[in-house]
Amino acid sequence: MAEPLHVLLATDSAEPSGLGQHMLTLGRGLARTHRITLAFPEAAAGFAARAGAAGLDAVTFTDEAALLDAVRPGLLHVHAGIGWEGHALAGAGAAAGVGVVRTEHLPWLVTDPAQEADYAAAAEAVDAFVAVSEAAAATWKPARARLRLGARLVVIQNGVEPPPVVRTRAETRAALNIPEDAPLLLCVGRFTPQKDQRTLVRAVRALHARGLEPCLLMVGEGPERAACAAEAQGCAAIAFLGHRDDVGDLMAAADLLALPSRFEGLPLVVLEAMSLGLPVVATRIESALEALGADHPFLAEAGDAEALAETLAAALAAPDAAVGMAGRRRYERTFTAACMTSETAELYRSVMRAAPFRRRSPPMLKVGFVGAGGIAHRHLGVLESFDDVAIAGIADPDAARAAAAAERVGARAFASHEDMLAALDLDALWICVPPFAHGAPERAAIAAGLPFLVEKPLSLDAALAREIDEAVRDTGLVTAVGYHWRYLDTVDEARRLLRDNPAHLMSGYWLDQTPPPDWWHREDRSGGQIVEQATHIIDLARFLAGDVTEVFGLAAARPRDDFPGLDVATASTAALRFASGAIANLSATCLLRWSHRVGLHVFADGLALELTDHDLMVDVGRGRPVRGADGDPVWRQDRAFLDAVKGGENRIRAPYAEAVQTHLVALAVAQSARTGAPVRMEGLRADPQPPFRPAAAEGAHAA
Repeated sequence: MAEPLHVLLATDSAEPSGLGQHMLTLGRGLARTHRITLAFPEAAAGFAARAGAAGLDAVTFTDEAALLDAVRPGLLHVHAGIGWEGHALAGAGAAAGVGVVRTEHLPWLVTDPAQEADYAAAAEAVDAFVAVSEAAAATWKPARARLRLGARLVVIQNGVEPPPVVRTRAETRAALNIPEDAPLLLCVGRFTPQKDQRTLVRAVRALHARGLEPCLLMVGEGPERAACAAEAQGCAAIAFLGHRDDVGDLMAAADLLALPSRFEGLPLVVLEAMSLGLPVVATRIESALEALGADHPFLAEAGDAEALAETLAAALAAPDAAVGMAGRRRYERTFTAACMTSETAELYRSVMRAAPFRRRSPPMLKVGFVGAGGIAHRHLGVLESFDDVAIAGIADPDAARAAAAAERVGARAFASHEDMLAALDLDALWICVPPFAHGAPERAAIAAGLPFLVEKPLSLDAALAREIDEAVRDTGLVTAVGYHWRYLDTVDEARRLLRDNPAHLMSGYWLDQTPPPDWWHREDRSGGQIVEQATHIIDLARFLAGDVTEVFGLAAARPRDDFPGLDVATASTAALRFASGAIANLSATCLLRWSHRVGLHVFADGLALELTDHDLMVDVGRGRPVRGADGDPVWRQDRAFLDAVKGGENRIRAPYAEAVQTHLVALAVAQSARTGAPVRMEGLRADPQPPFRPAAAEGAHAA
């Protein structure tokens, strides 16, 4: 698999607002096919947090050069809210030798000659410019000709995802104390002179003076909010809601969206309203016409409160579902996030093909493998796609297997990890050995000061896992453990859904066939199915719901004629209690001749999730939609480990210290099944597990 292009989406705007939302939408879409990092200034750290909550890699920065050095992208995409933003970012990208794309989110507004000169100088670093609408592009073309800007200008119209609607119209109105039959207007946007909400407030007050009494919900923050509130004083029907995360619900409850702006690039909130079929009253600005169409019936002159009041009155007097449906069809043809993402990805491809970059050669890491079995080959396939890794050695006591794997990747074969470490100067180690073989490779890596990624399970007993954990803590080595489910984008989505509605009940399953290796069949070599396989489900439950405080396990064994000597439990079940108050059950069997079910079901208040290693089902009572996972979680896991080893951003989600807690739970289930007594865990957290994301480098900080 070829390594995806690593794109850094960055802005230096301190108050990115719609620009920041655009970056989040674009980042989510591109992450299906690209490696994406988002960067925001410290003043906009809230957007970095939102990106992290959505499962995207995000950092904050104070120094543009340090940011580029820490992230090391293949392409930088600068997002500028106004003409004098983004210059230092573009310059840092050019200095780092990467392609630079710059999106202008507003029309050309620069009038000062000195600022124009600064823009022209900074434009030398840009390989392609993007305008978010044809209307905005029209304002840039005269300036581009005057400033003799050489890089091309491409129009990629803004696209949005429909905002989620969770509550019904009646539920939202009841929560806001708005009668079901009351006409309801909605305005969403940052309070600035550009958005001109004061004109909207005056228009609504004029309607009330005529005897029309619509309610108006104003969503957003900004410097003009106080002035708008003063303008609305005495009118109880105008409510200022501040920042809201339920805009979809508010749109579903409203009768009209109002956009009083004096200018826009291409208004995202209008596109969101169109996606839900909500009719829009807007000012007659070019970008609104581009979104809604020149024949849209509800348009008013910008800055004219009386004209806006007349247009609002006309829209309220003649509610027409056809207007909303026309907007929805227009959205689906032109303004979807998928359309914007596809056009952006094509621009990236053309920039990477055409631009004469002098990219820095990435530093090459020499790595070795201990073990050459099936899971090792999965990692080898991933590492072969990276241009900053050389697989130098492979050690396995099976000489033929070591030689075959080494020949595949152009490495040297060794009979033992001791021989390999003595012969090679390595930067990192992959330890992919059966459960019974752990201990010596980890100790050797620690003694050599080698970062290591180790496949689960960590050991056959708790003492060894704790010993390795303590040694890793003492040395401060970078480590990772192969709990790759944590890197699924579907798991990120599940964590987002459970953030404010925590898991209460979980049911986990590993209902499968018996693996063929002889060592797997023996309890003293594999640890059994819970320890060797279902540990993935235990880890996922911990990642979603927090630490386990108590377990009780049961096991049953049945002879298998087709697997002589098999002494592991052929059926296991366990009950788990979490410090958060959640409870879970886990079932496993190896009696089948096929893989029947492997996954975790999660239940919260009004929410049911079903997670596997390849898809996610979300049930909120409106059907059972299933979506597949995007990308390869093992790729993400290996890439995160390598980046941390290189001193870049640490995105490792299961370092050894974290993974050992999952392993102790799996061992406790096995212990309880043997003794018939519950096992209480000690010293564990009650909160869901956070991704392990310390600062990437000085001047660039993980969100």
